[in-house]
Amino acid sequence: MKLPVEKSYDAIVIGSGIGGLAVASLLSRIGKKRVLVLERHFKAGGFTHIFKRHDYLWDVGIHYIGGMQEGGMLRHLTDFITDGKVQWQPMANPFERFVYPGLTFDVYHPEERFRSDLIARFPDEKAAIEQYFDDVKKMAGWFGMHVTMKNMPPLLEKIASPLRSAGIKSALMTTGEYMDTHFRDPALKAVLTSQWGDYGLPPSRSAFVIHALIVTHYFDGGFYPVGGSGTIAASIIPSIKEQGGEVLLCHEVRDILMKDGRACGVRAMEIQGNEEKGEHEFFAPVIISDAGAHTTYTRLLRDHIPETMRAEVDVAYRDTGLSNLTLYVGLNDSPEKLGVKGENYWIYTGFDHEDSFARRNEILEGRPAGAYISFPSLKDAKAHKPTAEIICFVDYEPFKKWATQPWKNRDEEYQKLKSQLTDSMLDFAERHIPGFRSLVAYTELSTPVTNEHFANHAAGQIYGIPCTPDRFRRDWMGVRTPVDGVYLTGADASSPGFAGALMGGYGAAAVVLGLRGLPGLLRSVVKS
Repeated sequence: MKLPVEKSYDAIVIGSGIGGLAVASLLSRIGKKRVLVLERHFKAGGFTHIFKRHDYLWDVGIHYIGGMQEGGMLRHLTDFITDGKVQWQPMANPFERFVYPGLTFDVYHPEERFRSDLIARFPDEKAAIEQYFDDVKKMAGWFGMHVTMKNMPPLLEKIASPLRSAGIKSALMTTGEYMDTHFRDPALKAVLTSQWGDYGLPPSRSAFVIHALIVTHYFDGGFYPVGGSGTIAASIIPSIKEQGGEVLLCHEVRDILMKDGRACGVRAMEIQGNEEKGEHEFFAPVIISDAGAHTTYTRLLRDHIPETMRAEVDVAYRDTGLSNLTLYVGLNDSPEKLGVKGENYWIYTGFDHEDSFARRNEILEGRPAGAYISFPSLKDAKAHKPTAEIICFVDYEPFKKWATQPWKNRDEEYQKLKSQLTDSMLDFAERHIPGFRSLVAYTELSTPVTNEHFANHAAGQIYGIPCTPDRFRRDWMGVRTPVDGVYLTGADASSPGFAGALMGGYGAAAVVLGLRGLPGLLRSVVKS
């Protein structure tokens, strides 16, 4: 198929999150392809970019990442696409603190310490705890096989599917079902599932396999990019440009173009501020979307996807998918004076995570059901000024009426609500970290409509297709799409979070490069 020479590329990537940048870099480095990355935001990086206010710096999505220890596979994969230019600072140990009424549990690494501390605190359930650590590792292994097989050509996937079926019953039970089957103590169940905010679903709704992935991901502690997550995109983009590719900001893809039954390019609107500057068409035989399965199937490919499938994707996307409030806090002194060493705080008002989830909107009435509090400046050796972040889950619906109002210019009612929410979140932090409010010098609150505006995720959702058991049964979840020439990358091609989105990028590269590109890709994966 001949394409117009002007504005033609070997591949076009929609979105510059880590999944999009990873696949673009791999196609450029290994396939020597000329790749165009189109990003609707005025900064590249998706949830891996930073912003600045009054010399305070915050990451919008990276709070901590596991597996970045020297010699770790994730570290190796990240170093490959960033040329090893990103430094990773280990967090304090303990790196997590789970806070409940009458119980505080600190999480240390390595895995053996975590296991022994749990047994010391809950000695009557020693055998179940030991079995749990075996099970989460088995489920993480199952997921790796599951994703690999999903990326195979359809015929090979069908042949290999019996292997994947072997562990599917355990992997796709809910986290709550696993906990209720194996443990008796409600406090132990709560402690083990304290990180459910990392994948956005409480135990009764999340697949056990996603819980297992998160738990094993942090067996060697948490890490943070020195200088903030903006260093990641900055280190990847040169490899794309070296092959003649480009990363164009402020270009929102509106349609995927088709010719002779397959994708041939995209139509994008150039936007500066709130002003549309004009449409542009770019052409390539390969289109890779990092915009998420929902946006890709229900918007970009709407006229080329059966209505029944679009409806299925939409229902799956809205199935308990969550948005959030994030309060960015600038401090006038180091939080170390409060006894904080850089660990994350997961704070809950009770041991029942289902109740916490059900009460998520009570924050609108000044009663947070829980919060995640972190201190980015204590994780980053190059931080200029002390900072904190407070995150609470909330539904999109109460904020929906402000979605059409412009960013930074929403009405007085919205500003009043933000002020009330800010006070509630600061009061909650003060109750659990006394002295916190006295350090506050600056605050800025993002809401679900902020998420929707910047990430272009419907209803401001932050985790893509929710990780219910049903998600992992869907044929359309993965790199391959029903449309010839179109592929997915990022979290919806694998799993949520930095690591999942990165693996989505590697998976997309493997599918696009095919057998000819496989040796080069394997060399990047296998340590020398």
